[in-house]
Amino acid sequence: MLNYAEETVTGTHEKTIDPALAPSATPRWERSEAGQSILTAQERAYFEENGFLRLESFASPEDVAEIRAVVKALFEKKAGFAEGAHFNFAGHDDDSEDASLPQIIGPHNFARHLQKTQFFKNASTLAEELLGPEVRFGNDHTLMKPAVNGPATPWHQDEAFRNPSYDYNEISIWMPLQDVNQVNGCMEFIPGTHLREILPHRSLNDDPKVHVLECNEGYNLADRVVCDLPAGGCTIHTGRTLHGAGPNRSNGPRYAYVLNFAVPPVPAKTPRSFPWLEGKSTARQQRMKEWLWRGGLFIETWRTLRNTEWRDYGKLAANMKRKAHNALNMFKR
Repeated sequence: MLNYAEETVTGTHEKTIDPALAPSATPRWERSEAGQSILTAQERAYFEENGFLRLESFASPEDVAEIRAVVKALFEKKAGFAEGAHFNFAGHDDDSEDASLPQIIGPHNFARHLQKTQFFKNASTLAEELLGPEVRFGNDHTLMKPAVNGPATPWHQDEAFRNPSYDYNEISIWMPLQDVNQVNGCMEFIPGTHLREILPHRSLNDDPKVHVLECNEGYNLADRVVCDLPAGGCTIHTGRTLHGAGPNRSNGPRYAYVLNFAVPPVPAKTPRSFPWLEGKSTARQQRMKEWLWRGGLFIETWRTLRNTEWRDYGKLAANMKRKAHNALNMFKR
């Protein structure tokens, strides 16, 4: 695994990303508001080949400031902690000490306005351009990497966290809420890994009490591409694109807000298993179980109904079945 404390990355996006992908002369949010395509043909081709894309000027400064204020407030009050939505992504999560890398899953459940921002509208348009008209908003999450000693985000594939009984077609749109580079932990990707199967993963340091996974073989760090970004830019990657982020050595916290969009999952064509999930036993899981038993199941059902589009009510039963299956698996742990 990469030791960020010992290794300095020399390649940056200016040196490694296709020169045809020059910054757009018109901000992306203005193109979206005008009903224009957000991506060029060259950008779509690059994404299909490499599994990720870097875009500048995706959200306006006003939108970024508004989202940052909402996110900061949610972290300050530890929104969702009791139900397991707020947790330590990269360490033990028993609330006995400050989280090394706090994350909130589904912040829109605690701040509904997040789904009314221009960023959300732009991201929805972009997702449809890449995945087609069947794409749906999946979920959102936000991370706060603390100043000075915020840890690195291990290399991983998002699909490694999913239920292996299904096949997925998804993207994540990751937006920094301040400028990001290698000092405070920008995103890094291994091109082409989205065309492969899920690589072997394990709990960080083989500790099943830690939520985060790390990919422990099957890739070459010399191939990585570093994507520094201004606030309001974004990266897009698929569920199989291997990615990570360095530590935050800056004097300020690094905030990021992430939207996930997906075509509804379908039963897997080929049986597979993710053994790295089977032994997980985190404090977050325990809080979630207790919350569901205390009535959270009704709240979660209402959230699912509220977020289901009218055109998808015919598929609601399959969606609820998949969520129930995931919940049952959690209770078995």
